[in-house]
Amino acid sequence: MVLPGSLNSRLNQALILSGFIGFQVMDSLTTHLGLALQHAELNHLMAPVIATQGELVAYAIKGTAVAVLLAILMLLYRRKPRVWHAYEVAAWLTAAAVVSNVVQLL
Repeated sequence: MVLPGSLNSRLNQALILSGFIGFQVMDSLTTHLGLALQHAELNHLMAPVIATQGELVAYAIKGTAVAVLLAILMLLYRRKPRVWHAYEVAAWLTAAAVVSNVVQLL
């Protein structure tokens, strides 16, 4: 199966992967800053974890989830090249979370 040139090139795959990881890091950073400034956690899944277990546990869970997603990508990217679409969507969703965090910080 051949994908359109935009998702099949190594450069675009590298951009998707860099965007996914970069936005994950920026989301963690903006979340940390927001929590330090006493803002509420906007993620309804992580808010109870942060409230009961603390911020570090939430980051451990997030890091584990990102590592699992990256492992899935590394296992599937040749056999199922359409997996890149999912990571592109995930990168955009995380970018939206970063924008939401920055708006809350302002």
